Amino acid sequence: MKNNNPTEVLVVGAGIAGAGAAFFLADWGINVTLIEREHPASGPTGRSSAVLHAFYLMPELSRLAARGIDILRQIPELTGGTAGFNAIGTLWGAGPEQAKEFRAAANRISKEGCEIEALEASELSKIGPNFNWDGVEMAVWEPTCGYADSYSATNALVSGARDRGAKIKLNTSVTRLVAEHGRIKGVEINGGEEIGADIVILAAGVWTKQLLTQVGVNAPLTIERHPHAIVEAIGFARKIMPVCWVDDVLMNYGRPEGGNSLILASWSGGGTGVRHEDTGRGNHVSNPESYNEGTETDEATRTVETFVSRIPDIEQLGIRPGYSGLYDMSPDDNPIIDAVPGLEGLFVVCGSSGHGFKMGAAVGEAAAKMAIDQKPEVLKPFSISRFST
Repeated sequence: MKNNNPTEVLVVGAGIAGAGAAFFLADWGINVTLIEREHPASGPTGRSSAVLHAFYLMPELSRLAARGIDILRQIPELTGGTAGFNAIGTLWGAGPEQAKEFRAAANRISKEGCEIEALEASELSKIGPNFNWDGVEMAVWEPTCGYADSYSATNALVSGARDRGAKIKLNTSVTRLVAEHGRIKGVEINGGEEIGADIVILAAGVWTKQLLTQVGVNAPLTIERHPHAIVEAIGFARKIMPVCWVDDVLMNYGRPEGGNSLILASWSGGGTGVRHEDTGRGNHVSNPESYNEGTETDEATRTVETFVSRIPDIEQLGIRPGYSGLYDMSPDDNPIIDAVPGLEGLFVVCGSSGHGFKMGAAVGEAAAKMAIDQKPEVLKPFSISRFST
């Protein structure tokens, strides 16, 4: 069945990037339709730890993150909604091997207008008085960052897009991309209906690869499962972990969830934009429709154990059921944000590699600009052609 009312731009996927793209396109007066298989943030966005930081070793990542965080701060004014922004600060700890690079990156990001500074080990006890700082030579401190609520932020952007005239189609699965003579023509949705479009922005996260395969594009993506442990600290979570904490020595990160619990996770490198050579990949997932969405007891226990030497009080806390999210990973742990070669009018946002939420709204904004032929310079390192052989 054909749709006789083609839209100008279709955005596939209402994670934070797709929601951002739809919001800005609608704000610029462009006819846009946002299609989502379930509801906003129902995929990996909703299972993000939502830790916010502009600190990256790659300048383009830090610029996207800084802009994404700025958009999250502005969501109340932009949309009337909330991003659940908690500006408790984000602290990155580094050992001697990384200290020089961390200091240089913090200095660069500060010059670009972000509130960020490098602190020496002797200064850290004022921020984390219950931490054991062994092995940490210095840390990068972002006092105005922290964490947000991924569902609230994404829903606010979707609502803002709707208020500006965007059509929102929820509980609607895109079953295939429709292309003809080297040009995108639209998409087919469940039930066989085709929706025409001059331009399609594919922001489908872990479902991107299978859709691109149908039109002969082999995207270099894999899917990883990343478990999160939750420990109970009723009434004193902020005392144990007063800030969002990222440990480049012990390879873990965590944050308080309100005042009653902590969300903890291990990571295998790549969080700064550079993967540690001695760390491996996460648990590979072949089918994003079917994976273990919880966290096994042994997984949670191992994660909590990585924190004990740094924050001894964590050992006394009880473990609650946790959750697992999915990352769509590129070979170099950096996003792909580009026009798809050989298919005019098709643009892709994928391979977020765990960076996604904090910079997602900015990635959406940049993808929207790219789709209307205004590709920002910041996207240059994220071309799909970098993986061509």
